[in-house]
Amino acid sequence: MNRRAFLSAVAASPLLAALVACGDPDRAPAQADPAAPTNPTAPTTPGTTAAAGIVHPTGPDDVVLKLSYEGGLVPAGFAFVNTPNLLISGDGRVFTQAAVPMIYPGPLLPSLLVRTITEDGVQALLGVVDKAGLLAPPPGYPDRHNVADGSSTVLTINAADGSFVHNAYALGLGDGEDGPRKTLLDVTTALSDVETAAGTANLGADQPFVPATYRFQARVVDPSELTGQDLPPTVVDWPETTGTSLKGAAACARVEATAVGTMFLDAKQNTYFKEGDIVYRLSVAGVLPGDPEC
Repeated sequence: MNRRAFLSAVAASPLLAALVACGDPDRAPAQADPAAPTNPTAPTTPGTTAAAGIVHPTGPDDVVLKLSYEGGLVPAGFAFVNTPNLLISGDGRVFTQAAVPMIYPGPLLPSLLVRTITEDGVQALLGVVDKAGLLAPPPGYPDRHNVADGSSTVLTINAADGSFVHNAYALGLGDGEDGPRKTLLDVTTALSDVETAAGTANLGADQPFVPATYRFQARVVDPSELTGQDLPPTVVDWPETTGTSLKGAAACARVEATAVGTMFLDAKQNTYFKEGDIVYRLSVAGVLPGDPEC
């Protein structure tokens, strides 16, 4: 499961997506409705902990559980927009990755889904990690497989009055795991099937995640990149009304969704953005709970 998640993430990058592209390259990928709600209402009151349950944070920007695959051999900008495979927020939302269309150019934005989860569902997920002994400082997860350029499995847990980050390189990519690595692999595999782990009755319906705020990096494009491509790129003027300059966004910047409208939702992997006489390539992702400030 972890190996497949890693390979899927890398295949979704602009560089490798071009190599595995199929279908009509001119076909626009399905986009989320910009009017769709970004913070669905949980079916039960969020911010409460069941009697005798595991205490956890309850704010909309708090992370209770987060499972992600980080690092590895990936193109420039990929690490910045890499999204978690699973994220449970304190106010009762579940964020998961949506299917990525295997066409090039695909959508610029990572595709995410959001649904609600009841407190019973949150407790069920925390019960999985608690039963495995992961509500504790992490043990060592030494890699003995000698896997090159693999990703790290990172499971972050904020509960039981503590914050615990379990990080294992190349987990599940070798010939077999044992000890703490096998325990972590079993837990992350179980959490990846959130319907079974949380209980379908405790989950709302999936809907596209439409961010209220975006974070992005901007890299200057050499003019030679704009010519000689099989699929000529689209160059879009950066709106002056955003209040954010691309020139100062090499590391990270944020912009409100209301300031850019559907510009990012409509953009593809070969969409560039022009500010003044300079053209930039952007790496863009919606801001999720727990994301650091730029």
